[in-house]
Amino acid sequence: MTDELKYIVTQINNTLNTEYNLISFDSMSGEGLLQVLVDILVHFNATTKFDVKFNDREDTVRRILEGLQRIQYRPHIEISDPTSFRRSVHHGDKKVIHPILRYIFDHKEKIHQLTYLARFLLPISLPPEAMANPEIANLWNEYLLIQEEFKQAHKGHIESSKETSHLKELRNDINAIEMEKANVKKRIERTQARLDKVPQQELVLEAAHALRLERDRQKELEAQLEDQKHNLHRAQTMQERLQKELSNARMAAQGTSAQQMMETIQEETQVMEFMVKQKLPNEMRNMQEEIKLLEEVIDEPNVSKDYLNDLQMKVDSTSRKIQQFVEKRLSERGDHNDSLVPFRQQAALIARNKEMAAEQLNQANKELREVETILMHKQKLLKDTVGEIVLRGEDLKQYVNTLRAKSSVYKQQRSELASIRAEVADLTQTLENLKAQDPTLSSTLPQVTEEDSASLDGSISRPDSPLESRGLTELSRLVEGLVRAVQTARSRVMPISQKMRPLREHIDELKDERDSKKNAYLTLSATLDSEAKVLENENLETEKSIKELESEWNHLKLEYERAENLLERVRDEMNNRRPEGEIPVKESLQNQIREQENKLKDLQLEQEELFENQDQRLEQQKLWEDVKQLMEVKIQCMQEAKAKGLGGTFSIAKNSETFTLH
Repeated sequence: MTDELKYIVTQINNTLNTEYNLISFDSMSGEGLLQVLVDILVHFNATTKFDVKFNDREDTVRRILEGLQRIQYRPHIEISDPTSFRRSVHHGDKKVIHPILRYIFDHKEKIHQLTYLARFLLPISLPPEAMANPEIANLWNEYLLIQEEFKQAHKGHIESSKETSHLKELRNDINAIEMEKANVKKRIERTQARLDKVPQQELVLEAAHALRLERDRQKELEAQLEDQKHNLHRAQTMQERLQKELSNARMAAQGTSAQQMMETIQEETQVMEFMVKQKLPNEMRNMQEEIKLLEEVIDEPNVSKDYLNDLQMKVDSTSRKIQQFVEKRLSERGDHNDSLVPFRQQAALIARNKEMAAEQLNQANKELREVETILMHKQKLLKDTVGEIVLRGEDLKQYVNTLRAKSSVYKQQRSELASIRAEVADLTQTLENLKAQDPTLSSTLPQVTEEDSASLDGSISRPDSPLESRGLTELSRLVEGLVRAVQTARSRVMPISQKMRPLREHIDELKDERDSKKNAYLTLSATLDSEAKVLENENLETEKSIKELESEWNHLKLEYERAENLLERVRDEMNNRRPEGEIPVKESLQNQIREQENKLKDLQLEQEELFENQDQRLEQQKLWEDVKQLMEVKIQCMQEAKAKGLGGTFSIAKNSETFTLH
């Protein structure tokens, strides 16, 4: 709502060179909104310039509606009553004025064209008596012929402009094709130059041609495969649907006999027959009557206050007659003591129950269709997202069991991998400590790792010297000590790792739970924020509407009190209780009406005089501006001459100018 109001204010400021803001425009009175609407319509040549303050409100509404007719504005669906729309325009209701302004600013080009055509194509309103004059009838026929000629000329102009734009598009397309052709030629030349440098061109071209053919064949096979998958999926879907229908039919048929099925079908047939023969025809008849009534309202001329008052009086009199007839009929029934009244009441109650059941059936069918539509949309969306057949029933259960088994295996292997990594880290730390204690170990271990496969199998050659034998003995001693240390560390670490394994699994589960709850919290927080914003906006709109209703209620209350005072004075006068020397209410009201009419006439005369003298005053203003400009130029010239030292003195008095020679 705020964005729409901001857009309207921006467009009004750009169109009328005004400086409205959101607050000033939103707090504008109905008369001010009508003046803005009139100025906008004048800008688009939909009506003539006039001031809403000095013009009759009925005439203002009439001219505004004529302007809206010229721009082909249609009210919203919510405002289906022309009388309420006219009343809203009369009061300057912003709920009606704002959509009109939005429509005008959204269709500027269209409105310019419509107002231009309306100047020549809208028929002149002539009374039927004027057509009896032969000269006026001839002029009217000539006027219609000229209108037809204008229509043909305008149509030809539109077609020629379209052809011109089409020719421009063709020229642009031709230029683009020429440029593309030149680029393609350059690319061909560059490709040919590179191809000339390649040896065995024919073999390469044949291989490329064969590759292209194979790729095309591969694409065709892929397309056929996709078609086959699509057909297979469709056939499986149809099979599942038919199987579901078959299972439903079997479940429905279990425990039921042919007689029960026939009774069910008869009940459904009776319901459908009632819907087709009674309910739907009644609804169609009511809708046709409503459409006929709306068409009659549309075809009626403009409604005046006198017509509305007469119509209200007729409605009141008809209502009183109907009430009298109803009371008379009830009294007659009470006198006769009709014994069929309970049966009639029961029949009416049954008819109402049938109508309510039919309404519930319609609502249920409508909800069922909506749910089926949503289900089809969700299935299509799921298919587009997943890209494969969706598992159901036993296949889904089997797939879930497989996932659970794989998940358990994954968790077990992950825990084993974690224990192995911890053991490797311990062994690495132990090896580093041993290397720090015995520096010769760091030079001996690489020699052992570089031995060939024969030495790894146990075929170690005999030492050639006692020094080597002693080195191997120390190495074997160190290895045995290392193995014992590793076994001791493993026996010490194994219970700890076994205790840590369920803790790690519990930590992983807590992390997963934490992530899921965090996602749920973020989703809930975003939902609550959006709902809070919506509720805040609704609260602001409600407060605003309450303030408007309160102001309107206060205004109506004042009007009501004033009317009550007038009625009290009228009753006093009717009962001859008017104080002496006081003017009667009727006479005072007539005097007020006469004064307002005189003021209105004076203002209209003043307005007409202003409009008549507008050109003369503009011309007089232009003459005075020319005189002012001429005097300014003369003063400037004299000052320049004085600055150059021409031998004189220029002086300006109150009503004279003097130049004294030296």
